[in-house]
Amino acid sequence: MTVRNGTSSVGCVGASIGGGPRSPTSPLHAPSSPDVIGTPGASRLSRKQDNLPVVQSIQSTFNDLRLRAKDLLPDDNALPTFLAGTLAFYATAFSSQLVQHRLLRVSTGTRPAIIPTAVGAATVALGSWAGHLAGIGTLACWGAAKDAWRESRVVQDAPKVGGIAMQSVREMTRPMKAFADGLSRGEKRERREAWLHAARICLLGLLTYKTVFRSHFSSLAPSSYTARGSFARIGIPAPPNFNYATKAQRAKIEQIGRWWGCHTCGSRMVFSNLAKNVPKFHGDHIPPVAVAKQINRRWYRRPFGWEVAQKFYPQCRNCSNKQGGLLSKAVNAGHGNLHMVGGGEESYFHGRRLRIGHLTGGVVAVLTVGSDSSDLVEASRARVRSVQEWVQDLGKAMKERVESLWRK
Repeated sequence: MTVRNGTSSVGCVGASIGGGPRSPTSPLHAPSSPDVIGTPGASRLSRKQDNLPVVQSIQSTFNDLRLRAKDLLPDDNALPTFLAGTLAFYATAFSSQLVQHRLLRVSTGTRPAIIPTAVGAATVALGSWAGHLAGIGTLACWGAAKDAWRESRVVQDAPKVGGIAMQSVREMTRPMKAFADGLSRGEKRERREAWLHAARICLLGLLTYKTVFRSHFSSLAPSSYTARGSFARIGIPAPPNFNYATKAQRAKIEQIGRWWGCHTCGSRMVFSNLAKNVPKFHGDHIPPVAVAKQINRRWYRRPFGWEVAQKFYPQCRNCSNKQGGLLSKAVNAGHGNLHMVGGGEESYFHGRRLRIGHLTGGVVAVLTVGSDSSDLVEASRARVRSVQEWVQDLGKAMKERVESLWRK
């Protein structure tokens, strides 16, 4: 093979075979890349280049949010703070349900439904604030408590440790003088900041309870035996002819009950009916058949043929027997509103049972209690503001992402 002026003779032979030199558009000289001007690949590349600044901006925003989120992660004292916040929320929920059961006569079947929902939301807000204060008090006295434990002076130093905790709580709540008169401008500004801080805590607790733990506000009310219970999660549509559940529906109800428990009392019947193929849960009509028939006979439903829709929920044997006894007694007595029979003082009180939503207080405490022991109150307020800014920035980043996708 000879080379002339840097060109191989093979190229000349190829040209002669093809009847002359190849044109720039011939297959042998065509570029291997599909991203050529005027081709679909080129248009895709152009769109990618146009969207590159948007993508880089979004990635940069999320990287900044990720770095800021690391600053909000719990420190070494997170466990006692979390436990104190959870216990405070549990105590608040227990007290609220006791008041609803004994005094207010509120249950999941109370109408209008906004009443148990509103009471539950107020309970979550108050429990979140209590969890925050419990976390502050615990973290403030944690060092002194550890010293007392190491020196075997737990009993002797208990008043001292408790005093340190109460001092921090009083310092946090001191500016919240709702009805005080004669305050200076600085004291009014401090009071406004204290109430804004409390509002942020309550809002964070509501969001955590509802979005993270997927709990209903009305689930903090006592369970009515003639309405959807506090532990109800998933229901199966019931037939309109008041028939019992089919075999397939009973199997599904059993599966839901083993996972979520009885919709009235929450029991999963773990140690009941241990033999195989023995059902632990009944398919409970909600509303019950007697209640549904009474509702369907109301004057504003009969002319239009409106019938109330029912669902099957898993119910344990004890709650089923209790419900049947209450309804039988009320029907024989000619009760005019059977829906209210299972509520009030007859409702099921489950305040002692631990719920996943009780962890809201612990999560709020970990997220909102500062780590600077020298000025724990101001550090906590600054931390809460950081959480608020982080959530706002996250919302803005998500909005930019959605808008960029919408413009494509």
